[in-house]
Amino acid sequence: MYHCLLLGGVITKATQIGIGSINYDISWLLDTLCYCAVNCYALISGYVGVKSKFKLQNIIKLWFQVLFYSVVLNIIIWVTIPNVPINKGLLIQMLMPISFERYWYFSAYFILFAFMPFLNLLLNKLDKSMATKLLITLILVCSFGETFIFRAKTFLSLQSGYSAPWLIILYLIGGYIKLYGWKFWKHDKTVYFSMAILSFAVFLLLGGEQSHGCVLINYPAPTMLFMGIALLNIFSKLSLNSRIIQGVKL
Repeated sequence: MYHCLLLGGVITKATQIGIGSINYDISWLLDTLCYCAVNCYALISGYVGVKSKFKLQNIIKLWFQVLFYSVVLNIIIWVTIPNVPINKGLLIQMLMPISFERYWYFSAYFILFAFMPFLNLLLNKLDKSMATKLLITLILVCSFGETFIFRAKTFLSLQSGYSAPWLIILYLIGGYIKLYGWKFWKHDKTVYFSMAILSFAVFLLLGGEQSHGCVLINYPAPTMLFMGIALLNIFSKLSLNSRIIQGVKL
C-alpha cells in the first residue's frame, strides 16, 4: 500500500490538490499507517535471526535473485519503452546492484548480514539487565536523539533510516524482543494506532510534507519505531489453526 501511495503517484497528486483537502488528509493518513513497514522488516530479521544459524549461502542466493531482477527488468524496459537511454554506466549499475544501491534495502541488508554473527553473539552473551540497558540506549540515542536532538543528519549517519546502521539497530531490538519479550506496554494495537494518530496530527499541525510535518513520519522516529514493534508483537502472538491457514491459501 505504501508503494502504491508513493510510487503510484497518489501522494504526489494529493500534494498538488493541497493540504486541507480530504484527498490530502486520507492519502497521508494511509501513508502514516503504512510507513513503519520497513522498520517491521528489519525487526523481524532480528527476531528470527538471533537464534538462527549463520549461512553464507543465504546472502549469495539472495544476491543472485536481486541480480536476476535487476537485469531482467532493465531488459524489459529497454525492449518495451522506446528512447530509453542505454550506456556503459547503466550497464555497470545493472550488474552491480549492491555497489550502486539500486535497491537501497538490499544494499543495507547486505551489510547487516555480514554483522549478524557478531550481533547475535552480543545479544546472547549479554545478561537481561545489560541487554535492556543496550535496548534503552539505542532507542534514546538513535530514535529520540535522531528525531529531536541531532538536527545535523550526518551526526549519526542514519540517513532518515535508509541505511545499514539503522537496520543494525532494528536487528538488535528485534533480537532483544525474541529473547526477552517486550514488557514496556501491554496493548500493542492501542500503541500502533495512537502512534499513527500522533504522527498524523503533528504532520498536519506543522504544515505537511512541504514544511516540517514529517518529523514523526520518518523511519527512526519514535512513533514509527513503536508502531513497528507493536506490529511485530501483534503478529508474533497470532495463533493460526489449520482452518485459518487453509482459508488464507484459498
